[in-house]
Amino acid sequence: MESSIADVESLYRLRYLSGVALIVMVYDHLLTLDDEFSTIWANTNREYLQKLMFVVNRYYTEAMVIYVVYVSSGLASLDDAVCRRFIWVFALTSTIFTATTHFFITLRLYHSWDKRKRMAIILLIAFTAFISAAAVLAVISAVQVQSVIYFISLLRACVIPDIPTTLPYMMGTLFGFDLFIILLALFNAFERPHKTHADVLDALHRDGARLFLAVFLMRLFCLIISIIGLPADCFGALNVMWTLTAIISSRIHLRVEGLKFATLGWGSSALVVI
Repeated sequence: MESSIADVESLYRLRYLSGVALIVMVYDHLLTLDDEFSTIWANTNREYLQKLMFVVNRYYTEAMVIYVVYVSSGLASLDDAVCRRFIWVFALTSTIFTATTHFFITLRLYHSWDKRKRMAIILLIAFTAFISAAAVLAVISAVQVQSVIYFISLLRACVIPDIPTTLPYMMGTLFGFDLFIILLALFNAFERPHKTHADVLDALHRDGARLFLAVFLMRLFCLIISIIGLPADCFGALNVMWTLTAIISSRIHLRVEGLKFATLGWGSSALVVI
C-alpha cells in the first residue's frame, strides 16, 4: 500500500516537474529571443546548417517538452499502445538532443584550445564513442520498457513499474563524458603558462568551467535518481535536466554565433552565468 501511494505521489511530481521545465524553457527563450533574431535569423551570412542545428536544439527540444507535459498532464487520450509509442519518441528524441547539446559543449572546449588539431581528434573520438554507447543503451532501455509499461485509466497516466536496468549505465556513460570534458578543461588550464593559482582560475573561468560543472552536477543527480529513485521521479528528473541543458547549449550557440561578428572575445567572460 505504501509503495502504491509513493508511486502515485511520484506521478504527480512528474506532472509538476514537467510543467516547471516547460515554464523555465519558455521564459529563457523569451529572454534570449532578441539575441536569437540578431545572430541566427537576421544575419543572411549564416550557414543553413547552423540554423538547422539551432532549430533542433531550441525548438525541437521545446516541442518534446510540450509533448511530455501533454502526455503526463492527464489530458491526453492514452492507452497501452500510445504509452509504448511515447517511450520510443522520448528515447529517440532524447538521443538526438543529447548528441546536439554535447556537440556544442565539445565545440566550446575545442575553441578554448585554440582549435588545435590534436584536440580536435581527441574530442571527435571521445564524442563518437560516448554518444554512440549512450544511444545504444537508450534504445535498449526503450525496448525493456515496452513489455512492462501500461496505462492506468484512474490516474490517466502511463506507468513504468521499474527503471530499466540499462538506464543507469546510459546515465553513467553521459556522466563519464562530462567528467572527461571537465578533466580536459582542467588540463588545458594548467597547461597554459601561469604564475599563480589565480591565473589557473582565470583560465578555467575563460573555458566556461561553471558551464561544464553545471552540466556535470545535473548529470550526477540524474545518475543517482536512476539508481535509487522511483521511475516517475527518474523520468521527471531527466526531463528537467534535458531542459536546463538545452537552455545552456542554446546560449552557447548564440554566443558562438555572436562572437563571429562581436567585439568581445572568448576570454571576456564565461559563456553562461550559472
